[in-house]
Amino acid sequence: MRASHTWGRVAARFNDQSVVSHAGLLPMLRLAENVGFADLAAERIRIPGPAGANPSAKLLSIVAGMAAGADSIDDLDVLRAGAMHRVFLGVRAPSTLGTFLRGFDIGHAGALEAFAAQVLTRLARATGGRLLPGVGEYAILDVDSKITQVYGHSKVGANRGYTHVRGYHFLAATLSTPIAAPVLLATRLRGGQADTRRNATSFVEQALRTARGCGATENLLVRADSGYYVCSLLHAVIAAGARFSITMRQHPGLQPVIEGIDEHAWTPITYATPVFDQDTGTWIHTAQVAETGYTAFTNSTEHPQGPISARLIVRRYRTETRTDQGELFPVWRYQAIFTNTGLNTVDAEKQHRGRAGTIEQVFADLNNSALAHFPSGQFHANQAWLTLTALTHNLLRTLGVLASQAHARARTATLRRQLIAVPARVTRTARTLTLRLPQNWPWQDSWLGLFTSTARPPPPLR
Repeated sequence: MRASHTWGRVAARFNDQSVVSHAGLLPMLRLAENVGFADLAAERIRIPGPAGANPSAKLLSIVAGMAAGADSIDDLDVLRAGAMHRVFLGVRAPSTLGTFLRGFDIGHAGALEAFAAQVLTRLARATGGRLLPGVGEYAILDVDSKITQVYGHSKVGANRGYTHVRGYHFLAATLSTPIAAPVLLATRLRGGQADTRRNATSFVEQALRTARGCGATENLLVRADSGYYVCSLLHAVIAAGARFSITMRQHPGLQPVIEGIDEHAWTPITYATPVFDQDTGTWIHTAQVAETGYTAFTNSTEHPQGPISARLIVRRYRTETRTDQGELFPVWRYQAIFTNTGLNTVDAEKQHRGRAGTIEQVFADLNNSALAHFPSGQFHANQAWLTLTALTHNLLRTLGVLASQAHARARTATLRRQLIAVPARVTRTARTLTLRLPQNWPWQDSWLGLFTSTARPPPPLR
């Protein structure tokens, strides 16, 4: 591969007013309009004063900019380059969008979370089950938190938590099936010093309602790490008719229970993919699992909701303590899982272990998208930015399942590169705008299928 001319004979000018840089935004905005995005936004998001005028146009502008790769308010100006204004009507300037985000308070941020949840349920219904295939039979709800580092000392709520990194500590809940990539059910921004358990129960209750709205009407499993080993949270899961699989906290009362497991009850397992143990700095290839019964939260003073009896599944693996004379004695490291699933011991442990891969995939996608930064100094503006990032993730995920089977499980960066960032020249003939796309685009069949499936044109933004 080489340039077609010598460098001295190549010129560049940014002066073409007929080029669209992200033609894939057209089917995405059609999809949003087809599920009533604009009407729902006008109904739910009501920010007083000039900052809150035309919320649907402003929200669509932010979401479209995020889908195009914007990770700051200034980056949203990508929507106003070239001929974008001829294809996308009503795009707002970054300064207007920044003012809009700064107009959010705690009530507006909560309304936006509810709005994003309702859009997701509509997307799930509009795709006829293609967004989350098999969700009616079996679905998994994963809960986790993440600390995102921020820079600048003017960001309200940013602080140093247990990681000693100055940032925000937000909650996220995903919904997936064994054959479907995860969507984001809910997010919630919190201060950097927030304890993992803070607001976790109400957050999980919200995520459970959204999961049911997305069609998870039968077997629904909630997975989480030890930070969510909370009595009220597990009672909320049970009350919602779901099952749980939670990593147990190591506490003095747990060790005697583990030691009481018969030595012949342990079953060896081999990891298809080795697991890295951060504490010892080694890769774990084999382990053993066993189970016993356990009753948690027996202290009625600390846990007025009452005790919970379920299965205690324990995984153990050996760590070596060697000297020049050889191994001194075997040391076992244990991890316990508290669950009420009906799977056998080996399968229940394997299913719980899959949690990290699912939620970390979503976090990686968010980091590689709009959540590379929290762009505002105001807390609730950043909370709105987080919610809209999750909403954009879900819209892109829906585009993927409508485009092709290969795109249904693709990462966000792949969807953006292959379906969104498609250049086009705009022409007009017989009152029809035509997008002239690159010849031999490798994914043109998927793009045209997506374009056709969202064919109902959206009304112009006002």
